[in-house]
Amino acid sequence: MSNAKPSQVSPPPEAGFSLVETVAAMGILAMAAIPLLQITTEANRNAASLEARLLARTVAENEMARAMATRTILDGGIVTDQEVQMGRTYVWTRTTSAAQIGQLQNLRVDVRLAESEQVLASLISLKYIPANLAGTPNVPQTPEEGEE
Repeated sequence: MSNAKPSQVSPPPEAGFSLVETVAAMGILAMAAIPLLQITTEANRNAASLEARLLARTVAENEMARAMATRTILDGGIVTDQEVQMGRTYVWTRTTSAAQIGQLQNLRVDVRLAESEQVLASLISLKYIPANLAGTPNVPQTPEEGEE
């Protein structure tokens, strides 16, 4: 018989994290997640604002195109109407200067959401109807001073 002691089996090393380590890791993760949620919320708000401005710009371009496409001088003054884009109602206001055939006419279109007073898009353009354009009434030209 030998004096050797039977080999004792050592217990396996502990695997995994302790409860304290897990709670600390979750706390650090929560502190990092709060700013990320705030950034995400702000990004969504900015995206919605940009979408509203883009749609307002589309409304302004539509009205400006209609005003420019007509072959007549528009009545001077302010005209307001509504247009729906993607389920949202936009109010456009066209301000037109008084003009006659052969003169420049100033056009301005401002667009806002129906429930807001903030202008989201604004376009300005000049319109010119020459006196000899087909389809326009013939208006006698008054001679300039010194011409005859």
